[in-house]
Amino acid sequence: MAKTAARQTPDVPVIDLFAGPGGLSEGFSRHHAFNGGAVRFSVKLSIEKEAPASRTLRLRAFVRQFEEGALPAAYYDYVRSTTAAQRKSRMETLRAFPEWEKAEEETWLAELGKVNFFELHTRIKAALNGEDCWVLLGGPPCQAYSVVGRSRRIGKGEELRRIKDPEELAAKIREREEAFFRDEKHTLYKEYLQIVALHQPPVFVMENVKGILSSKIRVAEAGGKSDEHFVFDQILKDLEAPWKALDSSKMPDGWEEFAPAEQRGYVIHSFVHAPDAQDGGYKRADYLIKSEDYGVPQERHRVILLGIRDDIDAVPSRLTPVEPTARTSISDVIGGLPELRSGRSGRTDHKTRTDTEDTADRWQRAIRESVADGMLAEVDDDIRGVMRRVLDRTETSLTRGAPFAAAIITEPAYGNESLRRWLLDERLGGVLQHETRNHMDSDFARYLYVAAYGQVNKESPKLRHFPDSLLPKHENAKTPEGRRIFHDRFRVQIAHQPASTITSHIRKDGHYFIHYDPAQCRSLTVREAARVQTFPDNYLFEGNRTEQYEQVGNAVPPFLAVQLAAVVDEVIQTILGMAGRTTPAPEVEGAV
Repeated sequence: MAKTAARQTPDVPVIDLFAGPGGLSEGFSRHHAFNGGAVRFSVKLSIEKEAPASRTLRLRAFVRQFEEGALPAAYYDYVRSTTAAQRKSRMETLRAFPEWEKAEEETWLAELGKVNFFELHTRIKAALNGEDCWVLLGGPPCQAYSVVGRSRRIGKGEELRRIKDPEELAAKIREREEAFFRDEKHTLYKEYLQIVALHQPPVFVMENVKGILSSKIRVAEAGGKSDEHFVFDQILKDLEAPWKALDSSKMPDGWEEFAPAEQRGYVIHSFVHAPDAQDGGYKRADYLIKSEDYGVPQERHRVILLGIRDDIDAVPSRLTPVEPTARTSISDVIGGLPELRSGRSGRTDHKTRTDTEDTADRWQRAIRESVADGMLAEVDDDIRGVMRRVLDRTETSLTRGAPFAAAIITEPAYGNESLRRWLLDERLGGVLQHETRNHMDSDFARYLYVAAYGQVNKESPKLRHFPDSLLPKHENAKTPEGRRIFHDRFRVQIAHQPASTITSHIRKDGHYFIHYDPAQCRSLTVREAARVQTFPDNYLFEGNRTEQYEQVGNAVPPFLAVQLAAVVDEVIQTILGMAGRTTPAPEVEGAV
């Protein structure tokens, strides 16, 4: 049974697989303090294959060793570091804390599917330390299932459009399909499945992309025929009966030492829909969670499954959505951060480097120079007016930000007070990782245009809306016949709406994540992306800036995770027989 703390709060172990930077763990581990939960979720092991994300996990595991509000000053000194020398020195101070050793025990840099079978399962068993009431978290890598990922690998892209012969086209599509379904990202969920089967968690939470609902695989059938089946249906079937899905003949000799006494199955529930009143089942779409409906300032739509072992008689409650008019917007969460300018890469295009001067005045001049003669005449009057105000600016005091900048964060007034409480840390005394990246001079006019268009029209323009002079010199911008394609090459966020989905693509160039303020003419910073993803302000992402962006884009929003934790808390109470104890619903302003 779960161990109980001195104040009679059950301590429920959590194992987090494919953990990324720890979005799910953050939500579950803060549940007791933030929601006033009846149980305390205690992360015992986080497994992640990427070294920068694993270092982020380790640092956050250190944070979890302390009660909320009781972090040592040495932690704040470390995250405020602005040079490599400072960070190295201050890290040594953190390592001297006895809590650091515990953080290292909880974090494992390892790749599921490649790590030694016995090492993996021995470590999980040791982390659980005999506890039989625990929770498994995880989101197997999902890029192959994403709608964009699948369309890039199988979709009709321009290469296929140019194939006129039907047989050649069919052969090319089959070739792509075969390569697509050989992708290891389709099979990594079986690593998760194996852990479910061998360790039989009473409860598991599994997250994946929306595209998994529509992804199909061609399966050979009797008579030499083949037919397409939904991948998601097979995954559900496997999770419901994990031992039937696993091939024990492919396990190494001696695997039986980890086999449970009973081979149990699971009932897979939705967090947001009740089962059908007649057959007790769910539709595929019932497992989809739209994050913006639950106080997250982002239109992030993800499949999240709640698995409950079939010997447990528990009916989970559901998340409480906010009113559509009470959704949190991107400007609500990043509007109070210091305004910044972008940097200059010194390039006018991908190949040509000009000068590398990167002062505020040179940046302002580069924006003016990027606007071709006559371009303003090609745009609507209102858009031209917004652009003209930026171009006529005689000077700017905007900076590029810093790894840490001491600042008073002026938050706009917005309704989601619980999210504000979730994000802010007054002891921080400033803002972390709010530093802009470089952009090419030739992109400044495009950023200015799309931000002005978004401000006027309350939507991001498609490539068809661009003046000819702003079309990128890119093979995906036009076909040889002149047809404009790749319509979302540049996408601006709209100030008073939830952001578009923050994905790992943000690590590349920022074109999909342009700031809504035309005067700043840039893409989002790591901290702004982290705010949209609802990571607390004192959450530091390790690694270089590209690695930081990737971690943020791959994560589950922690503010959504803390609401999932409240649902799981109630299931755990049923398991532990805690009748009469209630967990307050998470405070999400505007809830229906």
